[in-house]
Amino acid sequence: MKQKQVHKSNRLVTMLLLVMAILMPYGGAWAQTPKRPASGDGSADKPYEISSAAELAWFREYVNGKIVNEGEKDGTTHLSASAKLTADIDLSEFCHAADGTKYTDEPSWTPIGNSNNMYRGTFDGNCKTIRNLYINATSDDTGFFGYAGAGSIKNITFNNAKVNSSGNNTGILAGDAGSCIIENIKTLANCSVKGQTYVGGIAGYSIGNIINCENRATVNGGSILGGVVGIYSGSGNSITSCANYGVVTGTGNEVGGMVGDFLSGTIQNSANYGDIKGTSSVGNLIGFAEICYLNNVLGTGNVTATSGDPAGLLVGRIYDSSSTASGILAYNSSAKLTINNTEQTGEAVKAIGKGSLTSADKIKAFTAEQLKSGLVANLLLKNASGSAKWGQKLGTDDYPLFGSAEEVYLDGNVTMNCLGELEGTGTFTNTKPAQEGTFTFKHGDSPTHHESVDATCTVDGKMEYWECNLCHKSFSDELLTQEVSNLVVSATGHEYDENDKCKKCLQEIPFLTKGDNAITIGKVSGTKEEISGYNLYKFTAPEEGILEVTANSNGKVTYGTLWESRTATSYLTYNDFGNGRDFKITYDVTAGTTYYIGARQYSGDAIEGNVTLNVKLTQLPAGMTGNGSEAKPFVLKTADHLAWFRDYVNDDHPSTCAKIADDVEEIDMSSICHKADTEKQVAELSWIPIGNSDNNMYRGTFDGNCKTISNLYINAISDNTGFFGCLGSGSIKNITFDNAKVMSTGINTGILAGFEYYGIIENIKTLEKCSVEGNENVGGIAGSSCGNISNCKNHAIVNGEFNVGGVVGRYNGSNNYSITSCANYGVVTGLENSIGGMVGYIRLGTIQNSANYGNITGTEYVGNLIGDATKCHLDNVLGTGNVTATSTSANRVGLLVGHIINSSSTASGILAYSSSAKLTINGTVQTGEAVKAIGEGPLTYPEKIKAFTLEQLKSGEVAYLLNGSTSEGKLAWYQKLSGTDADAYPVLTAAEGNTVYSVACDYCYKDDKFTKYGNDPTLKSITYHDDIEGVEFDADKHIYQKGCRNENCPEHKYVADEDGKLEATKSTDGKFYVEKLALTDASAINTQAQFTVKDLQYSRQLSEGQTGYVTLCLPFDINVADVTGAEKCYPVGDMMIHMPTNDASVLKFVLMLDEQSDIKAGTPMIVKLAAENAAQKLVATAQNVEYNASFFAAPATKSLTLRDWDGKSGMMPICHDLASASIGGVYTATTLEPGSYSLGKGGKFGIHEGELSPYRVYLNIQTSQSAPSRAMMFSIGLPDDSSTTGIRIINMADGMQAGSSVKSAAIYTLEGQRVKGTPGKGIYIKNGKKFIVK
Repeated sequence: MKQKQVHKSNRLVTMLLLVMAILMPYGGAWAQTPKRPASGDGSADKPYEISSAAELAWFREYVNGKIVNEGEKDGTTHLSASAKLTADIDLSEFCHAADGTKYTDEPSWTPIGNSNNMYRGTFDGNCKTIRNLYINATSDDTGFFGYAGAGSIKNITFNNAKVNSSGNNTGILAGDAGSCIIENIKTLANCSVKGQTYVGGIAGYSIGNIINCENRATVNGGSILGGVVGIYSGSGNSITSCANYGVVTGTGNEVGGMVGDFLSGTIQNSANYGDIKGTSSVGNLIGFAEICYLNNVLGTGNVTATSGDPAGLLVGRIYDSSSTASGILAYNSSAKLTINNTEQTGEAVKAIGKGSLTSADKIKAFTAEQLKSGLVANLLLKNASGSAKWGQKLGTDDYPLFGSAEEVYLDGNVTMNCLGELEGTGTFTNTKPAQEGTFTFKHGDSPTHHESVDATCTVDGKMEYWECNLCHKSFSDELLTQEVSNLVVSATGHEYDENDKCKKCLQEIPFLTKGDNAITIGKVSGTKEEISGYNLYKFTAPEEGILEVTANSNGKVTYGTLWESRTATSYLTYNDFGNGRDFKITYDVTAGTTYYIGARQYSGDAIEGNVTLNVKLTQLPAGMTGNGSEAKPFVLKTADHLAWFRDYVNDDHPSTCAKIADDVEEIDMSSICHKADTEKQVAELSWIPIGNSDNNMYRGTFDGNCKTISNLYINAISDNTGFFGCLGSGSIKNITFDNAKVMSTGINTGILAGFEYYGIIENIKTLEKCSVEGNENVGGIAGSSCGNISNCKNHAIVNGEFNVGGVVGRYNGSNNYSITSCANYGVVTGLENSIGGMVGYIRLGTIQNSANYGNITGTEYVGNLIGDATKCHLDNVLGTGNVTATSTSANRVGLLVGHIINSSSTASGILAYSSSAKLTINGTVQTGEAVKAIGEGPLTYPEKIKAFTLEQLKSGEVAYLLNGSTSEGKLAWYQKLSGTDADAYPVLTAAEGNTVYSVACDYCYKDDKFTKYGNDPTLKSITYHDDIEGVEFDADKHIYQKGCRNENCPEHKYVADEDGKLEATKSTDGKFYVEKLALTDASAINTQAQFTVKDLQYSRQLSEGQTGYVTLCLPFDINVADVTGAEKCYPVGDMMIHMPTNDASVLKFVLMLDEQSDIKAGTPMIVKLAAENAAQKLVATAQNVEYNASFFAAPATKSLTLRDWDGKSGMMPICHDLASASIGGVYTATTLEPGSYSLGKGGKFGIHEGELSPYRVYLNIQTSQSAPSRAMMFSIGLPDDSSTTGIRIINMADGMQAGSSVKSAAIYTLEGQRVKGTPGKGIYIKNGKKFIVK
């Protein structure tokens, strides 16, 4: 049982570990979230109070603009925010090295502030400790703070800080501290910092005050390293009360215990105790100083210069001799000074390796025993300024310590001679004596006197001086109180008369001739900017041309100038190219003019032995201007000019500058380079490149001036083939190549350049008719490169074997060089490995804001951007071409990069590629997970890689994302999104109307947001609707809707008719309501809807002359009180009565009416108007009327009961004169059946003709066949109980009034139809009698 339980327990533990591993967040088990501090508002008075790593990380993000206040725009920085630590901080949760055993990656601390956003607030460490700071970066400005431009950082101790960067400006506290005040910062011995250039234990770079800082960290890097700061330029500021204990080691020059490169400022009351090592310019305090002021300093460490001088036990080199000293500058004479693996001894041991200080007597060497004795601590304390303290616990401390409370006193008197020997009985003690003794310094008693030596025009003299018999130092006085380091009295220089003869030594200025001239360079007294600072020579130009003067001094450093006269105040040109260490000057001279050539050793000293000046005069081809300088480049107009320029450059003028003329659009090269033509008996002529690898790389500036060079032809077997062969540190820009054909069987082949070495290539284009073909390192622009390439576009076909790229075949850049804003459109094909759309192989460097659109083919290591990379950084790139690898075993193939070796390769921005591009390996198109962006190898931040469809690429989305999701500021990506010339992909060329803008859009009917892109800067946000075209009937709800189908959308509308004019609203009970519906004879509503009309109205405009009665039939119930314009509304009853008449030819009827207050819909009514013979309006209203599909259905016809009445008795038998009678109404204009009657405009019934208007009543009569045809007349009446007959006649039609004998003049047909107008031929009835019209 126990065994089973143990087994089960182990399984549970294993399962828990697996679950923990699965649930562990990406980025490491220690990943944490920043947290806003609970106290403070970031002001100087109320700083954020930080008590945890999460709060410190929050402060960092807040300063850098990654976290913003509510209402602030994204990216808003808070560079002046202040903070104070309230507890020790352990940063291991936020930054640490990778740990494979704990499944954690390597989160590196992101510095507070950067070069674009410099920190300017106050950060008070409050004497707390920050532990486990970890940084591993490739960028510049690396440290706990990246860039602190101003403000104050103070009171922090760093424990176990590890800071490493391959960039510049690296320090544990700050990469670049700017003018920020740094105070009371300490790094412990378990800290370390490593960088490239400008590296310091506290800061990489500073120009502000650094006070009371102590570094114990090890400092490692390349050049310009310091225990406290790498480079310091603190004019007016100082490094005060600071100490370095750490070992400082540089692989380059300018390495110091306090500062590597000291440009200006003061170091006072500071010490270095660590060992210092570099190649040259190495010192205990400073490696190299431009100008410095040293006050009361100490250096005790060993100093090692691995390559040679200068190096010193205080300062490696001081450039400006006006640098000064005060207090004492003490150093350990027992420390080792090692130069080029040789430990220096005797006089080779120097405090200042090279250069000098005024008040050099302040420099004192002390033995290890003297340092230990307390002597030096006592002297430093006595010379200390302000509150600075030096102390030493005697018997324990081997040397003075700055800041020590153990003060050292002198008990008794001591004298020290200039050899460091002590005399006297005084001793040094930590116990204060009753009376402190005195310390005296003295030189020897028997100095040697030296007479002065006068200086000549070219030879220095020497001043009078006294030499100490002990230390052999020189003094200007016999008492040996004024030490002099320089005894030389400078040569006076020549003083020429008007004939160019020196008034003092009578030497004339010699003439030079073309060719080699042996000259003598003596010492000069003037500066390089004055003509008196040169040995002068004359040359008279025999013709116009380019004068070129080259010096050969056999290894010295020479400097030359050219002057138009001996009295000129400024030179015409100067040392414009260094031929090794010697000068070369060139100038465009005029025939017959005499020029003065100045030559000197750079330092101004004389050169022993002869120096040669070679004078050469070159004439320009016809039509060519300029002198080849940067200010006046050669202006080229023809192919012959280009060929001349090429030959001139290759003849040892690699820095010559040129540009294509403004008035030339194209230079056709076909006259000087072309393929063979056997029919024309023309031999092949291949262009010889400009610049070559034989120490003659092109280093000038060639500006194509945005012109075209056409028909370049090269067919070579040599290396470094192109329009330029080898480009050094020069610049080539603004050229378009058309129909260039470049072929070579050597390595390094490109249309522009075969090989480029740290030069600049900018704005170069190759058009579609161009092609390049080579062996190894083949590119559309350059074969091999390691410099900056920007804004270049290749459309040429590129073919090669190894390392083949659309822009560059092989790129050997660095962290500071990049390929920027470049594009390849050409097809790139390689027969072997490392084939890429941008670069075939990249050893190191950055590709940013660049794209490949061409198809790429190779055997293996093939990619849209890069075929193979050792280490690369990709930033905002795009690849859309198809990628093909022909090898059977190829797996290092990707739609972005084929292969990456180094895991520190990184990505930023987005790395976009087309998901529709084909990835083909060994003839098989890859699908699914086999389609890779990176064929093989690591890339930091792989989440930056994004695949996009063709539709996304076309929409503008990718262009906008590549621009960092902005349309403002400096942009790299553009795309025209509409028209026949719309771009299918983002492009790198700006044109009118192709900036991409974006707005956020959404749908009203679903939770789905998206972004819309366009070229209109006024593009506005849009909400898309489920649009209804016109009006749509919802059969379920029995209502119409329009606008949007989403009921909750403001664009949605319910309407009650097909025309969409009758707006309806939905109530909470689910019913639909129309506020008001107005019916007229002319209006009609076309609808299937069901709804309730809150206010329904029918109105009829009656014209003037309308008499007292009208008919009315409405589709809704009414109350007679709600009818305006009417005196009475009578619903028609069920009976019509035949009345007796004196005229047997006329039938008289009375239509019986009712009197009701509420009248139902569809009831025929007779309405008595409120006014007679007046234009008026009849209006009937009702509320909350239900409308449905049958609302306007024709109302039912009502059959009338027919009765006879004699007018006297109450008996009413059935009337047999009519077969039937019915009454009804209409809601629409209706054509009535024959024999129908209506109430006419005159208010009387008559046979109706034509259509009956809406909302009217009609009377239909069917006469009896047995009854004779007679005219019919109608009256209306009401039941009347007060009448003896029970009937009250209201009105008689056709003018027949009750009780009246007046006859109507109306004429009727025998069928009873009234005749209008004059009757035609026939028999008619008038006044009840027949008459004939013949």
